[in-house]
Formats: sequence, C-alpha cells, structure tokens
Amino acid sequence: ERVDRFFDPLPFWYEPIEESMVSKADYPVHAITQRPAAMYHSWGSQNAWLRQIHGYNRLCMHRDLAREIGVEDDDWVNVESHHGLIKAQVRTMTGCERNTVWTWNAIGKRRGAWNLDDEAEEGEKGFLLNHLISELLPAGKGGRRLSNSDPVTGQAAWFDLRVKITRAEAGAEVSEPRFEPIQPVPGVQGRPAILRFGEQFLPEGSWRRKDRA
Repeated sequence: ERVDRFFDPLPFWYEPIEESMVSKADYPVHAITQRPAAMYHSWGSQNAWLRQIHGYNRLCMHRDLAREIGVEDDDWVNVESHHGLIKAQVRTMTGCERNTVWTWNAIGKRRGAWNLDDEAEEGEKGFLLNHLISELLPAGKGGRRLSNSDPVTGQAAWFDLRVKITRAEAGAEVSEPRFEPIQPVPGVQGRPAILRFGEQFLPEGSWRRKDRA
C-alpha cells in the first residue's frame, strides 16, 4: 500500500507519515537535526581542536517561540515527543522558522564514550534528539506498527519529528536523559589532561614540546 502511494516517478509533497499520526495540538513544534560541517561524525570528539569549537550543542529556537515559552539564552527546557523526553539548553535566534527548533547532531555523547572524561561537556551539556525519535510509527489500523522510515528508500525519518517544549524546573544544569558512564575498555590508554599526539614531529626547542629545555 505504501509503495503504491508513494513510489511515484515524479516528486510530490505529502504530509510526513508520523506527523499525520500524532496530535498537532499536543506537539505543535517541528524538531530537526543536522550535522555541523566541521565535525560530521561522532569520532570528531577525538580531535582536541574540534572539541574547542563543538564541545556541546544547544537547542536553537526562534526568539518569538522562546518568549512564548518563557525562556532566554542558556535556559533549560524539556522537549517531549510521543516517544520520549529530553532536557536541553537553549540558544535563541531569528534565522529559523518560528515553530521549528534544531540542533547539531553527533556532538552529545554518553559520559565515558569515546574515552572522554566523565565530566566532558559532550556528556554534561551535549544531547541527541535520538531519544525522541521512535523506530516505529504510532499504531495504525488493526494496531499494526510500521517502520518509521521513508516508504521508498527505507531511510530513517529524522525530519518528521513533532515535539512540545516547556521550561525545565530549576535543578542541575545538565542534559537529560543521563546514564551511568561507560567504563574504559581494558587495555585502552588513560585520558590525558593535555593531548600531546604528534609532539615528536615538532622542531627541537619548540615551546610546544614537553621536553623543551
């Protein structure tokens, strides 16, 4: 049925499937995610320079929407979908659609992941929208639940998400959900406070060398 409806040789617009199955009154805001050009994949956390640029992400929203919710820059909000709930820090702007929020993907990490320190910003302030996105669509006719994916290509439906946003109660200024830190794998080197990879290639006497005179 889905192939018959959507597999058309000419492009056409249709309401996202998940969006058509949830209450727009209960979840009035679209939420999307995209990759920062400088750090496309999660393993960018292994690059000390990139971590200074993209150490953690914010939930970006239009200032008018923020004003309606009652939040400002650096405030914390709860973001809820029909599937899950997260807590994130706000960054307001005017360069986005009023009822759409967005954030960088692949920056938030579980504490301890990628051998990062348990208190690294990626785990303390960084977050993912993954917790809000269901792998299955809401139940349809007969209670059957289909994959929450593009009906033709099978690509995961990362851009069909609708959410509601409320101001978070005062408390710990950390992203949620929070899980126990991942423990280091046996045999993996410890986490250095200062990254000195490649130091041996610096010229003798360089101020950046640990063994400089």
